[in-house]
Amino acid sequence: PHIAYMNEWRTYDFLSQYTEFVPYQHHVNAEINGVEVPLPFNLNSIDKLFELKKALKLKEMLIKEFGMDQKVPILELRKSKKKEIRDLAEYIYEKVFIDYTTKMWGKGPEELDPAITGRVPVYISYDDRHFTQLIQVMPKHGYTEIFKKMLDHKNIEIELNVEALDRIKLDNGKILYEGKEFEGVLVYTGAIDELMNERYGKLPYRSLYFEHKTYKVDRLQSVAVVNWPDKRPATRRTENKLLVCQPNVPNVTSTITEYPGEYNKADKKWNEPYYPIIEEENIKKVGKYFKEAEKYKNLVLIGRLAEYKYYNMEAVILATLDKFEELKKKI
Repeated sequence: PHIAYMNEWRTYDFLSQYTEFVPYQHHVNAEINGVEVPLPFNLNSIDKLFELKKALKLKEMLIKEFGMDQKVPILELRKSKKKEIRDLAEYIYEKVFIDYTTKMWGKGPEELDPAITGRVPVYISYDDRHFTQLIQVMPKHGYTEIFKKMLDHKNIEIELNVEALDRIKLDNGKILYEGKEFEGVLVYTGAIDELMNERYGKLPYRSLYFEHKTYKVDRLQSVAVVNWPDKRPATRRTENKLLVCQPNVPNVTSTITEYPGEYNKADKKWNEPYYPIIEEENIKKVGKYFKEAEKYKNLVLIGRLAEYKYYNMEAVILATLDKFEELKKKI
């Protein structure tokens, strides 16, 4: 599920060249002990999971210590002087974080960077929206139409079913295209290690397998996405018509369930690289690739795979627009 949530009108204005938008507020629930509660974990989540007296006390303590409408990292909650808040942090860590993250990254909690746990937020609010950014919309006719319009230009030629690296070679500071030196700008968005023949070793990624199902019911879920932070292999399920603002289509609904796995180009399920694994060893390795890339003055690397960096939608759009402005000065 891709949600167009943004904080900068620059992003919105750029995308608006290619689509109309409709308002959309994204909601995600997590199933905990058989009960669905909002994510990020918030004051409503506490009400649903604890008996009334305990819930009231926990909420009062959180508001007093951190203030209303604050997003507090779980690491900060775990450092609280109040035992009840520390216990709540441990509960959230166990019920929301451990199993979900282990499935997602293929590592046990003891192997994960402690900084990852620190980013799990608790939202001291009754606001059930998954995002709180200034602009929250969906493209009226879907993302495919955006790309069709973007690519509909006389200077753009598209080739499908072509292995880019059969056409492009890097040769000691020169970019070769079909065997001849290429003096234009090469904007590359694929995996940086593949571009450089994995000379410093493969960079690992996590991948996803998507299971599609159709049900003969009006609606399956109360919200667009339900997360399963437990030991079942799937991480979440999206009900498509809720995501694309078509909740009134009767008697049928479709879902996509996500199963994470280790990326392997030859695998039948997990053969697309989705998430770079940001660990010290991999950061060092990608640093060598970036150093190598500096030899090629007309090479531009952008995106999750080329930069080995986690980007959300707005961040990669803004980074690309900035990169384009830099290029304009050079050309």
